[in-house]
Amino acid sequence: MCQKVLNATIAGTVGIGNIAGVATAIAAGGPGAMFWMWVTALVGMATRYSEGLLGVAFRSKLPDGTMIGGTFNFLERGLAEEEISPTFRTIAGLLITLFAIFIGYEATKLSGGLMVLAVIIAILFLILALYLLTGRSLPTLGKTLAILFALFAAISAFGIGNMTQANSLALGMKQAFNVPTWITGVFFAFITFIVIVGGIKRIGEVAEALVPFMAIVYFIFAIGVWIKYAGQLPSAIALIFKDAFTGEAVAGGAVGTVIRWGVARGLFSNEAGLGTATFVHATARTDHPSRQAHVAMLGPFIDTILICSLTGISIVATGAWETGKTSTPLTQEAFARAFGHIGEIMVVIGVILFAYSTVLAWSFYGRQNIMYLAKWIEGNPEKFAKLYPRLHLIYNLLFVVFLYIGATTALENVWTFSDMMNGLMAIPNLVGLILLATVIKRYTDEFVSANP
Repeated sequence: MCQKVLNATIAGTVGIGNIAGVATAIAAGGPGAMFWMWVTALVGMATRYSEGLLGVAFRSKLPDGTMIGGTFNFLERGLAEEEISPTFRTIAGLLITLFAIFIGYEATKLSGGLMVLAVIIAILFLILALYLLTGRSLPTLGKTLAILFALFAAISAFGIGNMTQANSLALGMKQAFNVPTWITGVFFAFITFIVIVGGIKRIGEVAEALVPFMAIVYFIFAIGVWIKYAGQLPSAIALIFKDAFTGEAVAGGAVGTVIRWGVARGLFSNEAGLGTATFVHATARTDHPSRQAHVAMLGPFIDTILICSLTGISIVATGAWETGKTSTPLTQEAFARAFGHIGEIMVVIGVILFAYSTVLAWSFYGRQNIMYLAKWIEGNPEKFAKLYPRLHLIYNLLFVVFLYIGATTALENVWTFSDMMNGLMAIPNLVGLILLATVIKRYTDEFVSANP
């Protein structure tokens, strides 16, 4: 069961972020962005451990018997059931204050409805910060944070786990085979719907079949690029480390731009800190939360340290990063320099497999958050149990419609939307990890003592 859960989790994290996301980071931030993706992954392993542990520790059951857990669960239940250290409460309050100030600052760069929305969100987070800093009722705060996370995550499922995947796939199909984006969108939506109506069990079965295959195929071809450009590998790696601290590849030598794109795309790729993997890890059959948390740690390592490195180093070593291309076409350019048109086709195959597995996993993530919000709104458990099947179907239909929209929408708009929602859902999750740090330590100490 742990293996299936790991495969489902990797399916959710290993997506087009490993192909298009890495390419976008290098195109915008230069080769040094790859270094900051690695840093993000190493820190993310600790974050993912904490998320996996809390996801199992505070899970519950849905009407169909599926175990439900995640950030909304450990925020609501954890902050209500556990005694929170005043020190961690202060740290979390200061963190939320910084987030609120940042969101308020970014709001000045927007206009119209988006600016108003950003200001409202900033004010809301400032109020939450005051709750923490003044020692107000944490159970109420936990419920509020849980609802905010579920709302942001439910919306984000249509960005990072839906439209960006479909968008990159459509771009790759158009470049390699000249397939119109609308055809890709329709087909992708259809094959996704067939699987997601079966729930997490069917998603897990498909992921178990796809994950090892897609990783091996992509690994073989990326290593082929490395072998063909073996003479450029040392200088490529040296450039990645040098540019990470100089930003010479970016106009004006902006190191901040390098870090920004590396961290942003690193988080987009491995999702550590976003709180998404908790949904799948909470379904695991395990005898201790810490045991599953150790499995959870493998996600960012496999995703970013291994698979993203295959893409990033290939792009830098082949010199493709200097062509001015971005997203999937940039990765296709790197592989084409080694294998010709076959290289472009192999990238498209990788995008298809990565995007499909990610979309399947994110359909489950989004559904869990929608169901949590619906259960909160309805209030009556019996009525919610009757409403559940219809909500499930409506959500699945809406999810595949957005796949089509993503495939036929401008690239910049899709990625901007995804980045914004990722940042918003990360805030409640990170705050929860800080507030429940003593719980994480307690379970970890207990597990280590029992398994010396």
